[in-house]
Amino acid sequence: MPIETSWVVVTGAAGALGMPIVQRMAAQGRKVLALDRVAVASDEFAQSETFLSRRVDLTDAAAFEETLTDSIPKREPIGLLVCAAGLIWNEPVLTLKGRTLAAHDMESWQNVINANLTTAFVAGSHVAARMARTGGGAIVNFSSIAAAGNAGQPAYSAAKAGIEGLSKAMAQELGPLGIRVNAIAPGFMDVATTRDAVSDDRLQEYKRRTPLRQLGTLDDLMTAIDTLEHSTFVTGTVMHLDGGLRL
Repeated sequence: MPIETSWVVVTGAAGALGMPIVQRMAAQGRKVLALDRVAVASDEFAQSETFLSRRVDLTDAAAFEETLTDSIPKREPIGLLVCAAGLIWNEPVLTLKGRTLAAHDMESWQNVINANLTTAFVAGSHVAARMARTGGGAIVNFSSIAAAGNAGQPAYSAAKAGIEGLSKAMAQELGPLGIRVNAIAPGFMDVATTRDAVSDDRLQEYKRRTPLRQLGTLDDLMTAIDTLEHSTFVTGTVMHLDGGLRL
């Protein structure tokens, strides 16, 4: 499918990773549909026939399908879906409160699962149905280095491990339809959400432990997405974008 004729759909488009992805795709002349539960503000790009931003609850399958249908005519192909929606959350399984051990809050657990995993399933399943009718495409999900298990982040780790399992299952099912599904597992990226979740001292320690002695950049991320979009014999893989930290 020629890239210039197909749409790019980005979820979590208002986020620290989603917004730069949207901006760079649009700057390349791609047709972009930017989706998030909050307003997607981009000063560089006004709403047009080739750049659309929509507010939608990404966990609501019916609302997602309605937004997709209203935004992109069914005859127009979607070539790439990037599922960048997510929520980093730090909360241990047990927390000592006074002399009592309190279990992980269930509302926050469900919020983290919904934000990271349910959003990818909803978007992936509905966009895949469109891709199957218009010649296939590529789906890129966002996992994390935490998918291997990270103390203090049980909900986030579980959600990201789920992303990797979901991506592999979808790759097996959707491959015969011409749809490739892969995941990127970033390590510590130099973006606002990382700095909000991790203290500067800890980030410096992670940099020292990383063989490449640096944080990841948005350029690294865009290169990874571009590779997974265009490598037509790659599916069901998890690309570890972590500078070698997991070695």
